[in-house]
Amino acid sequence: MISTKSIYDDKEKIWRGIDAPLLYGPNISLGSAILEALMKDPNHITQICHPSGKTYTNGEIASLMIRVAQHFQKLNFKQRDIVGICAANSDFIAPLVFGAWATGLVINTMDVSFDKDGLRHAFLITKPKIMFCDDVIYPVIKEIFDECNLTKTIYTVKGHIEGVPSIKEFLKCVAEEEKFNVPTLPMGGKELAVILYSSGTTGLPKGVCLTHADLLNRMIFKLEPNDRLICFSTLYWLSGIVVVIGVTTAGATRIISENAYSPESFFEIIEQYKATVMFTPPSQLAQAISSPRLQEVDLSNLRTYLCGGSMVSYSLVVKLKSYAPKLLFINGYGMSEASGACTYGEMKAENDVGEVSANMELKVVDDNNLSLGPGKPGELHIRPKFPWHGYYKNPKATAAAYDSEGWIHSGDIGYVDENGRVYILDRKKDIVKYNNFHVYPTEIENTISTIPDVVEVCVCGIPDISSGHLLAAAIVKKSNSTLTENDVYDYVASKMAHFKHLRGGVYFLDSLPKTPSGKNIRREVNNICINKRNQLLNKS
Repeated sequence: MISTKSIYDDKEKIWRGIDAPLLYGPNISLGSAILEALMKDPNHITQICHPSGKTYTNGEIASLMIRVAQHFQKLNFKQRDIVGICAANSDFIAPLVFGAWATGLVINTMDVSFDKDGLRHAFLITKPKIMFCDDVIYPVIKEIFDECNLTKTIYTVKGHIEGVPSIKEFLKCVAEEEKFNVPTLPMGGKELAVILYSSGTTGLPKGVCLTHADLLNRMIFKLEPNDRLICFSTLYWLSGIVVVIGVTTAGATRIISENAYSPESFFEIIEQYKATVMFTPPSQLAQAISSPRLQEVDLSNLRTYLCGGSMVSYSLVVKLKSYAPKLLFINGYGMSEASGACTYGEMKAENDVGEVSANMELKVVDDNNLSLGPGKPGELHIRPKFPWHGYYKNPKATAAAYDSEGWIHSGDIGYVDENGRVYILDRKKDIVKYNNFHVYPTEIENTISTIPDVVEVCVCGIPDISSGHLLAAAIVKKSNSTLTENDVYDYVASKMAHFKHLRGGVYFLDSLPKTPSGKNIRREVNNICINKRNQLLNKS
């Protein structure tokens, strides 16, 4: 791991990560860096596909990457043209994006789980010149693009549809591969590489602009060539982008799964391919921890667990490490707008997200925008070394996201202790007021997560005329569990102050509404709890 020791400036009340040298020159492109890394050891296995077991060497991926790039050139694509992608992980996703970057193109990624409105919203903004999608989402993509008069050039990635061209057309040899050179980018590393949509937990997603330099120089976790990393994230999510770049440039091995995450596939991959590094959101960790397979699986090869994307309950970490005592559990806090992790480190306590990352600055401010010192909670503001390039074609949202000094306003509440460790308490918008008491839903969620039969939980505030809000909990419990609503209510009441009690009710659900990246959509959970409470009140 790259050192995370941060320095506190008492005068300015700013925490600064170490001033680390750039991993790559400021003008190098992703295409150049990736192709160079692949050609260093052509026989090394860089990708393993599950469940087929198919492997690809560096040399094979490099060849496919070049063919994709040459096809783009043959079709007269120009630098900065946008390539739309809506596909799950599969064999040829990596060569597709590598080839696009090697041509100076910009990729705009979405997830196949998005509904029609979400996809329409995204692609109407970026208007890709060409579209690649899986067969399962093709009818929706085709309908959107026809209705909105977008490109007619659509290729399938996974699956085949009669009469629709496939990505395999791009994998055919069209020129002398050995003569291919990655073209120089007009603005070097400052050129746009990815338009990545925000998770949309608080509204319509916005297109986050990330450059070649952003992505190449924000790799914070160190991998070795013998590492085998599994991450279920698609390229819609920043973790998926970071992993495909980080694993490839480090000369390690990436394990991809064509199937969506499940605890069964999680453990199967760990054992079958002897994975050494895992990278998941907390929701996937929670499901794995609640699985009976945890007691049987061999975790001896797993050395590092990377977790991020939302809050992690420390009780989950404690339980996981009881089965893998030597495991290094790294928790981080990040934003797409800052190109990744703003803080990270070994998780040692509840809400702990490590120290400020290299080349990052962090400050904590109160409601009057005054900077706060150690131990005082407020909104976290982040300033990366590389200036953020804003939301794509959305100057209003860009202007609202950061200030004239380059500080990105995170909307997250937290504090930094005397040792420089950062703690995240909750989203500013999620704080619930009960009789003028400020309550952090995450704190209650962490308490409920310690109940053995709880798989997942989301706490929200139901509007109430007399008190402001009543706290309610939506819970997914283990199958065949005998846990009752009263059990949960009494447990919280025995552990927490009176103003944190679940007066809005406890509601068991089969699943919690989530973004494609695995974050709970609290506003939808809130609506579910309101409806269920109203149903109960109407019956009484």
